[in-house]
Amino acid sequence: MDEDKAIQILEADLGFLDAREDRFIAAERLKFFPSEKAADAIIRFVRKFDKTKMDQYLLEDYVSRRKAVETLGRHKGAFRRQPVEKLLSECLHDGDPYMVEVAVWAVAEIGVADDSSILQDVMGVLDNDKVEKRVIIQTLMRASYTPALERIKALVDSLDAAASSAAMTAVAMLSPEAQSMEGVVDFLKSDDLNVRRAALEDITVSKYVPAMGEVAVCPNSLVLRSRTVRVLLDVRRQENGGMEDSLDADTAALVDRLIWDHPGDLDLLGQKKETRKARDASRNIRQLYKNDAIFAYMASKCLAEDHRESGSSQVGADVVKSYNDLGYFDYFGAYHVYKTLGWLKHAEAYDMLLENAEKLPPRFFNHQAGAVVALAELGKAEAIPVLHKVGEEATIWQLKYACLLACERLGDKGYLRSRLQSDEDWLIRARANSALDFGHLRSGFEKDGQ
Repeated sequence: MDEDKAIQILEADLGFLDAREDRFIAAERLKFFPSEKAADAIIRFVRKFDKTKMDQYLLEDYVSRRKAVETLGRHKGAFRRQPVEKLLSECLHDGDPYMVEVAVWAVAEIGVADDSSILQDVMGVLDNDKVEKRVIIQTLMRASYTPALERIKALVDSLDAAASSAAMTAVAMLSPEAQSMEGVVDFLKSDDLNVRRAALEDITVSKYVPAMGEVAVCPNSLVLRSRTVRVLLDVRRQENGGMEDSLDADTAALVDRLIWDHPGDLDLLGQKKETRKARDASRNIRQLYKNDAIFAYMASKCLAEDHRESGSSQVGADVVKSYNDLGYFDYFGAYHVYKTLGWLKHAEAYDMLLENAEKLPPRFFNHQAGAVVALAELGKAEAIPVLHKVGEEATIWQLKYACLLACERLGDKGYLRSRLQSDEDWLIRARANSALDFGHLRSGFEKDGQ
């Protein structure tokens, strides 16, 4: 769908499309065509709705209206800025709370001066109990809108932990009260996945370097943790003058353990699997696909504890079967499947892991990194040439790092390390130049709760 077709669909009469979802697709598609023409079409579309009759529109048209405003945010205010700001200001008073939330987010995306009247309107949305407070706080913080500071401070103790985390972060960013970030770090131990995610995001935005150790062991996906740790490492390097030629032993060990991602190195929040039901192999295989990473890590740990040394390949075969029977590609599930096959030392998975280490598209690096570490656990040195190739060609730092660890574990004589000592990425270069070996990485498992 090109720009003209998308605009044509938006301008069709409301409720009169053969495929109702086309309007939503058109509104979303225009984010790829930032232009004055697209901005004008979106503004006309949003204003086409009679606000006194909103309950009479098709749901597909109703949600397309929100998507259109989101697209304006993704245009970053590059076109028709004044009309866009005026429309967003109107949307902040809309009767649809989701539209208000999208408009608040879009204000942050287009960027406005801290003396803009629209920010006062955004602050006013804090009185709207139907709108999530987190997005409002984040927008005011991104605009450095200090007049909202006292209002934000009042939300630090909010029952909504994600909003509380955002408020603590905003206070730290808009005032000298950096100690408020300690509360955000505490949220990394929340039982709620979304609260932990919010805390990671807030630590990243605030660049709170003291949280690096807690971030590294937080039971969230490796994608999110490694992204935050990398931001903090870059900040610390800048603070130190950007001169690192090698990593100190503590930092190297922290990042090594982060990328190796052994469940025994994570803070699993005190949770254990103590009953026969909890340790059932089929139950734990299913939990490898859980959205909340803590369940997947615990399942992988339990399977390795109970079956790694048994000499039986049945559990490994069952893990592979669950993956092959899935019917679609679950990128987070795939990561935990690969890692589990490695922890289980399931030798029959070698070809599968080698293929996925080499050929998976790097939309999410963790697919390949998981397969790379799993190959190292299988202990087959014949994988080294492939890992050399992947490590040298990778553009994603986590994948390069995983290859470096895996090659060393498999007995590589320093070839990849030497090749990466002049890498463009300072972190990879610094790790390759570090004296620390890789003997500190966990491999085995010890049962707990038995």
